[in-house]
Amino acid sequence: MNQGDNRNGNIPDQQQQQQSSSQWTQVIGQVIEKLTGTNMSTTISFANLEIDVPRAQAPGGRDLGSAKWIVNGKIVWTTEAHKAADSQ
Repeated sequence: MNQGDNRNGNIPDQQQQQQSSSQWTQVIGQVIEKLTGTNMSTTISFANLEIDVPRAQAPGGRDLGSAKWIVNGKIVWTTEAHKAADSQ
């Protein structure tokens, strides 16, 4: 099997990864939009969140490897609104 055939065989996986990444981008964007300029704190908890970084290749075909992380923990996100100081 040549390299072109191997890449074509992974197209469904690549599309699924891109779609998943796009969904996370949209969710994070919506959270930031809701929190901007408000006084609030948000906690996002993770239990066994799997982050799968696909295998990458450098120019010239050198293998850069891949990673799979499992995250347990939380992110606390706090925003504050401040009045602008009057300038004289």
